[in-house]
Parts: sequence; C-alpha cells; structure tokens
Amino acid sequence: MRWNLTKEAKETFLTCNLLPIHESDEEWEITLREAEEEGEDLQGRLKADLEEVKQELLQILPSRFLHYVENGQLNQPTLPKHVREDYLQWMRARDREFERVLDAAYKQTKQAVAYLPSSVQEIFAESLHDSTIERIEREGNTLHLYLNTDGGFSTKALIHFSFKKVSSEVSDQPIEVGQWLVYNELQKTDNGFAFKILFESPEDEWTIEMEGLDARYYYRPRLFMSLRDEEKLEVTSLTAYTEQLHPDQSYWLITPDVTCAIQSLDGKISIENGEIEYGPSELIVTVGTERFTYDTEERNPIEYIYTDVYEDPYEQANEPVQTDELKQAALSDELKWQVRAWNTMYHQPKELADIINEILLEIQVTEENEMILSVSTNHFHSEGILTEAVIEKFKSLLE
Repeated sequence: MRWNLTKEAKETFLTCNLLPIHESDEEWEITLREAEEEGEDLQGRLKADLEEVKQELLQILPSRFLHYVENGQLNQPTLPKHVREDYLQWMRARDREFERVLDAAYKQTKQAVAYLPSSVQEIFAESLHDSTIERIEREGNTLHLYLNTDGGFSTKALIHFSFKKVSSEVSDQPIEVGQWLVYNELQKTDNGFAFKILFESPEDEWTIEMEGLDARYYYRPRLFMSLRDEEKLEVTSLTAYTEQLHPDQSYWLITPDVTCAIQSLDGKISIENGEIEYGPSELIVTVGTERFTYDTEERNPIEYIYTDVYEDPYEQANEPVQTDELKQAALSDELKWQVRAWNTMYHQPKELADIINEILLEIQVTEENEMILSVSTNHFHSEGILTEAVIEKFKSLLE
C-alpha cells in the first residue's frame, strides 16, 4: 500500500519552514524601525533564532544557501536581495510540494469514503485537523476512537469512530489520549479500509487496517458556544447551564470513560443505566458496577454534555441589518451588531455599494478592526465597487 501522507513528508515540510524571513524591503524597514523604537536587540534575536535551527537547516538546504547559514546572514536584513528572493522561492516550492501531498491524500480519502456509511461521509466532509484524542477503547477486534474537535474545524464536537474487525495497528509508540491530530488519509483496500493519522505532541503516525468503519458524532449545544465566546464557561454552574438547555432536545453525558443518554435535565441530571452524584468539587458517575470520579475544578462538567442537533452558534450574526441602520451598526461599539452589519455588506456588495464606500471613507483603521477591514475591502475591491478615494485610503490593505 502506498500512502501519500507520511511522517517523513510532514517533517520535511516543517523543516523547510523552520526559518521564515521577511519577504520585502518594506517589511524589513518596519521591523527595524519598531526594534529601534522598543530598544530591542533585533540582530541578537535573529542570530539566536538561526542558531536554534542551524543544524537542521544544514541538513536540508541546497548548497547555495549554506554559506549564509554559516555566516549568520540568512535571516538578517543584510542578506543580499537576490539570495532572499531565491530562498523564498525555494520555501514556496517546498510548500507547493506538500500541498500536492495533501491534495492527493484528500482525493484518496474522498474515493474511499464513498464505500462507507453516510455518517462517516459527513465526518470526512469536514476537516479533522487539530482534533485531539479524547478516548480509546478496544472491544474484541473493534477499536473505538473518540476525537474531540473543539480546537479544530469541524462543526461536530465529538466524533466516535468504530473500526471493525481490525487486522493491524502500526505506530512508533503507544497512542495516547490527548495526542493532537494534524493530518489523515483513508484508503480502500482489497480487504476493507486503511486509515492513517499523523500526530503532533508527540509526533507519530498511526495506521489502522480494518474490514469496516462506522461512526457517530455529537454537537455542542449553542449555549456552550455562546458561553465559551463570552469567556463565561468557568463561572457557569452545571445547574444554571442545564436549566437553559432546550427541554425537548436529546442530550448525552460523554466523559473520558462513559457515554450515557440523558433522560432528564429537570432539576438533577438523570442518565440511562446509571446515576450521577455531586460532591463539593467532584462529579461521580456510576454505570453498572463501575464508578468514575471527575474533578470539577479541573474541568467544568458542562463540557461533558452533548446533543445530536446542530445549532449554528453564529446564526444571529448572519441576520441582515436594515439598510437605514447599516452605517450606525457598522460604526457601532456593539460588537454583535457591528458583525451583523459587515456580514450584510459582505453578502450584498453591489446593492449596498454607495453606503459601503461612505462607511469605508468614514471609518478609522485600528488594531482591533484591521483584520475585518482587510478581508472586507479586498472582497469589495474584487467585486469592483470601491471608489478611487476608498482604494487610495486602503491601498496598504489591498492585495
């Protein structure tokens, strides 16, 4: 079996990006000016940065760059411009090579997943990048893998893979809870399927061959996402949380050890085939003869509650603002109203061209709004609606 994704390919990509450098004279001028204003020893810091990765660079860089590694110039502003451009082109070429690897792995996965249940297809329709292992269980020749995607890019918060009739598992070291998934590839084989995962923290690769693959997934309630965005999770009690959940929706208690359907949220949580007890700083879950204790000061038990219904946590942000309120909303200090205004303009640039230009001429660029202005102005520019005055004002943000 030939894999597109390998640990070696990932490590080569990372090594080639160990020493990023500024791409233009303008960027160096800004960096030098800021260092002087702040009294920073920029040359010393850059020298230390190079020294830290020097030995690895000497192993992988083309010979034409080695002189500049040895004399310490490679990441300094004194590097000749033609060498800088050559080095940057070399880095971009390595990036493109790894992008081709990822594209090939994606195509293989897309072909293989078509043979699997719809639940698995829905999971692979989104990215597993930046998921972490929440739980690993083995039951006969079935491997259960639970992935927490809270730090990743999937709308599904918890994914439960069931690898059926596993014939082999290969990894350099034992796979552990908490490991961080960065890349994955699924392939169809003569006897079923093979799944490869590349990890960080620690680095490893895990290849699983099995006859079949099934999956189930769960979502975070919208209330959880709102509290997290408002940084209120830690100060919200379990009781206060459950009182606000939708009473007619299905929920599950999923901890690092058990998965139980929640039968009632009325007052005290009751779970299927088990019971919950509350201590001063602990949550105790008993299922059958097994008893599990969780430190509630270490992890808020709110995090153990999931649902099977997707609720868009940012649905309100997509509600359009009325045209007569658009300018006031876009320039407002009320963040949610402001976001709704920019989303409205983003989706209706031609219809709202006049007011968009009016707002952009009036708004002041700050550190807080620079990102949204950069994204928005480039989008509006590509739509061809910006006036010359606005283009001149935002020329430093326009690509």
